[in-house]
Amino acid sequence: MIAENDCCLPPPRTSRTFAGILGAAGWAAVLGVVSGLACVLVRLLMRGLQWLFTQHAGSLPAAAAALPFGRRLVTPILGALLATAIAWFVKRRLRLAPFHEYVEAVRFGDGEIPFPSTFWRTLSSAFSVATGAAIGREGSMIQFAAAAASWVGKRSGVRRASLGRQVSYGAAAAIAAAYSAPIAGMFFAFEVVLGEWSWEDAAPLAVSSVSGWLVSRALLGGGPIFAVHSHFTLDRQVGWGVLLAIALGCLAPLYHRFFRGLCFLCHRPFAMAWAGLVVGLLSLMTPLVWGNGDMALVQVLSGSGLVGASITLLLARTIATGVCVGAGTAGGVFTPTLFTGAALGLIAGQMFGVTQPSLFAVIGLAAFLAAVTHAPFMATMMAVELTDQWHLLPLLLLYNLLACEIARRLSSRSLYAIATPDPLEPEGVAA
Repeated sequence: MIAENDCCLPPPRTSRTFAGILGAAGWAAVLGVVSGLACVLVRLLMRGLQWLFTQHAGSLPAAAAALPFGRRLVTPILGALLATAIAWFVKRRLRLAPFHEYVEAVRFGDGEIPFPSTFWRTLSSAFSVATGAAIGREGSMIQFAAAAASWVGKRSGVRRASLGRQVSYGAAAAIAAAYSAPIAGMFFAFEVVLGEWSWEDAAPLAVSSVSGWLVSRALLGGGPIFAVHSHFTLDRQVGWGVLLAIALGCLAPLYHRFFRGLCFLCHRPFAMAWAGLVVGLLSLMTPLVWGNGDMALVQVLSGSGLVGASITLLLARTIATGVCVGAGTAGGVFTPTLFTGAALGLIAGQMFGVTQPSLFAVIGLAAFLAAVTHAPFMATMMAVELTDQWHLLPLLLLYNLLACEIARRLSSRSLYAIATPDPLEPEGVAA
């Protein structure tokens, strides 16, 4: 017989906890779908603008190679001028809330990201990216997706998680959608966006990340985007990877300083147009300068090319990306960083005389990403998901932890402390 007072007892704590987990996971799936759709929308916009300017629907380096030298030189300048015009219009005609980068909004704010300023920044970025700017398109995709998650989260009335947490779910989904890397997306949210590990966020982050990945896969296609089809054997030569990881850990702070040192360029008149000129001139030497470095990364991971050619490509792309970042071109440096690490790894492997230089390209990609982001677990999962080299996971994790620890001891700054200047802000736009 049940006592009368028993009917008034609250449900068991485990039931409430389980229901809360289900509710949080369900809402995280919604935010994941929203972020995935936002990434797809930005990607399709960039593809459309690319075709409009180049009449080529393939990769940006392929589009550059198909253009006459004159158009290859002028197209990045034209895109930069249009991006500057958008920034000028927003600055003088619209009264918008200040732009908030998503990591800063979560770590130092309440998670609110003003959508209008992000929308105009994304549009400015789309014109630059579509015309060959040597900067990552994924940065704008992820920022736009995070802003969409913030907008939906704020207006939904859902209070199962703070707005900042909801934005982190959106960012995880965006990484998963942009790179076809759902596991890396979850670790990205933990290590980069939130900056802390929390078991209660694991399930929502996993669900949102997979949701964003599935949306992108369904609408844009999926699979490892930088798949390496060689099967690497692990022999004594992988011991050289320790020296490579140490070197890349030492190099990471210099990489940060290089980008920060060029930020003065954004104060120059028509800074983005001058950056477009630099990209155009360098692309006359090699069309692989155009874009975020994805095709250059494919070439490096294949292990093809001589040491001199690899060094030349690395220098050309580093200069082009640095000038674009310094001039305030809206975008990211995540994919350019992947290329830089892989190129350094390939060059090191070739200089060491190893029999598998492509293996060192993968090690370089992972270790350098870990060093510059201070996120070794994310970098490990990103490397194996991008290249489909899952058997390298334990080895890459060891190298990444080493490179990250060295970089942390040398500098507390990470990649996400050097975001590009905002072209919609007065200091980011030349009169």
